[in-house]
Amino acid sequence: MDRFGNFFKPFEPMTWLMALLLAAVVAGCGSGTGDQNAGQRNTAAAAIAPPLGTEQAYAVLGGSTVTNTGSSVITGNVGLSPGTAVTGFPAAIVTGTTHVADAQALQAQNDTTATYLALEGQSCDSALTGQDLGGKSLVAGVYCYSTSAQLTGALTLDGGGKADSVWVFQIGSTLTTAVNSSVVLTNGADPCNVFWQVGTSATLGTTTSFVGNIFALTSITLNNGASVAGRVLARNGAVTLDNNIVTVPTCNIPPTSKAPTMTKTFSPGTINAGGTSLLTITFSNANDTPANLTGPFIDTLPIGLLVVGGTVSTNCIETKLLLSWFIVDTGKVGLTAEGLIPANGSCTLTATVTAPAKGSYHNSLPAGSLQTDKGNNTAPADATLTVI
Repeated sequence: MDRFGNFFKPFEPMTWLMALLLAAVVAGCGSGTGDQNAGQRNTAAAAIAPPLGTEQAYAVLGGSTVTNTGSSVITGNVGLSPGTAVTGFPAAIVTGTTHVADAQALQAQNDTTATYLALEGQSCDSALTGQDLGGKSLVAGVYCYSTSAQLTGALTLDGGGKADSVWVFQIGSTLTTAVNSSVVLTNGADPCNVFWQVGTSATLGTTTSFVGNIFALTSITLNNGASVAGRVLARNGAVTLDNNIVTVPTCNIPPTSKAPTMTKTFSPGTINAGGTSLLTITFSNANDTPANLTGPFIDTLPIGLLVVGGTVSTNCIETKLLLSWFIVDTGKVGLTAEGLIPANGSCTLTATVTAPAKGSYHNSLPAGSLQTDKGNNTAPADATLTVI
């Protein structure tokens, strides 16, 4: 019995198949280098979000190995099958469960394969082969690359005010992002509805802020400081992490809710080596009821930037008797899931930081890193501290 039979009512697989067939009728795949204005047209999108199986609980899933360097933060499960080598995780934080070569990891791999094939089988709306994703603003749809895909800079996914908008990217071989690239969601776009089907391997460049669920046939590599609001699921090869943040997004948020926002600042923005600056992260909530965190919020500072002990403070709490903030170590600050953002208001998380060495310290919080019952932040929050 396949994944759909295990997790859905008997008629649902047929419904899914009928939807795919309908999508194939209403949308054809382009050829060559494609429409240079792909994604700018207000046409009906044929992309369909496939029903996820047990892989939905996994932030990281590998086939051969899962390797971590540095203090990565993984919100969700970590899994490996059929391989057995998971290394470097004493230094990482994993909020879920780790499954290595067990029945759960095998089932997650089987479900990942089923979702991969479902994504691969959708009909293409726009062919983008040869075009860089950077600088584009794409409405919902199925976008295809016959070979490799590159992201340099920012890719904007425009939901058009529809929470159920879906993006499927079909990539024939590799997906690669340049340093500091990003995927930005606007107008109600939901990270739960962004899917990347990668024919070989995906590599996210240093400090890339990425959004979506990556289903790769072979391997997935996240270079230093890259973050993902979604999942990194490799069918056959390795998942390699390096001081990353991977967060499974909270889905099925009521459509009337407004996702909270956040900003961050350093004050002063320039200090002498060994001096101090106040890091302030501000969370804002435009809803008539408080936004409750549904998972821990963690800000990993750039290497060399340190938290001064005893200086972390927050008013994002329901009662002063509840300690809803914590310091994971000298390189992180965060809130536990007990934190909340007041209705029609804001709250802050502050910490005094220092750096012994000169340099430019860029601190970025990706889209999806703030998870609440009103939705997740859809835009990154960035600040830079200059040490002279």
